[in-house]
Amino acid sequence: MSTLAADNIGETRESRFCGLLRRTRDDRRSLIGLVIIIAIVLMASVGAALWPYDPTTADFARTLLPPNRLNWFGTDELGRDILARILVGARVSLLVGAVSVGVALVVGTAIGLVAGYVGGAIDGVLMRLMDVLFAFPSILLALAITAVLGPSLQNAILAIAVVYVPVFARMARAQTLVVREMNYVEAMRAMGMHEGRIMVGTVLPNILPPLLVLGSLLFASAIITESYLSFLGLGIQPPDPSWGNMLKNAIGFLGEAPWMAWFPGVAIFLAVLGFNLCGDGLRDRLDPRDQ
Repeated sequence: MSTLAADNIGETRESRFCGLLRRTRDDRRSLIGLVIIIAIVLMASVGAALWPYDPTTADFARTLLPPNRLNWFGTDELGRDILARILVGARVSLLVGAVSVGVALVVGTAIGLVAGYVGGAIDGVLMRLMDVLFAFPSILLALAITAVLGPSLQNAILAIAVVYVPVFARMARAQTLVVREMNYVEAMRAMGMHEGRIMVGTVLPNILPPLLVLGSLLFASAIITESYLSFLGLGIQPPDPSWGNMLKNAIGFLGEAPWMAWFPGVAIFLAVLGFNLCGDGLRDRLDPRDQ
């Protein structure tokens, strides 16, 4: 009986996944976001390897050149190719987003799952700790962490992850409180199944979809936060490029070389737009009111 139920649940999940892919394919907004994300990933992986210029090598004979046939996006105050720096900066943004959001997703989901399923004093303690982190504005908390730990890419990733942990924890707890009262969960308890197995094997898979949607939206936010930190000198350190520190370098040259700010600014805009479009599309597809 339990094997048949498990097979039915597996078939239901597979059909839901196929339906999600089909609806995403038919959603023009999600497709645009997906195309943007794929383009950025290709830029970061293939483009950076194929473009002939070194993003950190200065060439003082070619400083502040406007976009031209050789340097498509121009050069900066040290003669470095801006396109090369944007391509490598895309790697930084994707790395920060993937690692920070991934860590926050795992840690926050674990906290929220345990708090929501176990309840009682454990729930109270864990959620009060999350409330302490929520008491600080996210960007200020990230600035405080990086200021204490020191400016580096690793510390920026850690700071962003810490900021997002309570967001995932609250979402996971809210979803767990709903799922743990479902009839199929009660049936598993009545059959004598271990609570830990129910929590990990049944409750967790059913709370993941909204958490993944939240992760796609926070990915865009992580890119912006990393740009803030790098702009303020608390993220990746020169001469390594990131979109944030490229904007910082462009401040003093906005009059004579505005392209130094245009292109990294557009890169940030497109990356955030792509992940937001995909996140919004996933959220709409997973909304039970639209099923």
